[in-house]
This record gives sequence, C-alpha cells and structure tokens, in this order.
Amino acid sequence: MGAKDIGDGSIAGIVTGVIMGFLAILLALIGLSTMMAFIDIRSVMGGIIPITGLAAASLTAMITVMLFMAIIGLILGAVFGAIYEEIPTANSVTKGIIFLLAVWVIFGLLVPLILKAGTAMPIALTSMGIVTALVAAVIWGGLLGVVFSWIATRTAAPAKTL
Repeated sequence: MGAKDIGDGSIAGIVTGVIMGFLAILLALIGLSTMMAFIDIRSVMGGIIPITGLAAASLTAMITVMLFMAIIGLILGAVFGAIYEEIPTANSVTKGIIFLLAVWVIFGLLVPLILKAGTAMPIALTSMGIVTALVAAVIWGGLLGVVFSWIATRTAAPAKTL
C-alpha cells in the first residue's frame, strides 16, 4: 500500500462515481430506476411545487445525486487503492469486481435484510433492491478496475534515461 495507490484509487473512485451517478440519473429519467422518487421532485413534494420551479428543483436533485456518488466513489476508491495489492487476482478489473462485491455483501445484502426484517416491506421489493445493487456493484467494480489501471499507468513517474 502506498500513497500513490490511495491517490490513484481516489481519482478513479471520483471518476467512476460520476459515471455511475450519470447512469443512475439516466435510468431514473427513463423510469428504470428506484431513484425516480428522488429525481422527480413532484412526486417527493406531492405536486405542490409550481411547474416553473420544477426544472430547477430537478436539476438541483440531479446535481446532488452526482455529488453524492462522487463522494461515495472517492471513499470507495481510496479504500480500493489502499488494499489493491492485497486482493488476490492479477487483473485490475477482477480486483475491482471482487472489491465491490465485498462491499455489496455488506451494504447491498446484509444491511437491507437486517433493516427490512419485521417490517411491512414486501419481500419482492427487498429482493429487487438486492439484485439491482448486485448488478450495480459488478458494473461499478469493473469500471473502478479499468479506470484505476488507466490512471496508475498515466501517473507513473517517467523512467530516468542515461
């Protein structure tokens, strides 16, 4: 673990966080995401926002989602960079996927099951959230590995020539 790996991981995390945020917003805008309630401000506020302020409010919500995903990406990328050498594979893409699958087991599998236990939430919604989080973890992990590898090669110190 070196400071360079943590820095490269942080940069890769921010880049992939923004990419995943953009994809989440696109999915929400076409209605294929569970984030639709957070992007469509009319549904959150019960239709009390005037139509003139809707575009600004929705844009603000989208920017907030992008910033949130970038911050989460920064944290995940820094942790990924710190443990990069300890992940037992040779390829950076598989290292990213393994890392995000481990994160998914904790935050995408265990936490939803613990929080939904004993509530009136239908099991279909809980299982749908778990499966979509798994798909997102695999995609984000692959992206993190690719971007980390690209950044690590771009920021390498130039060789000294004699």
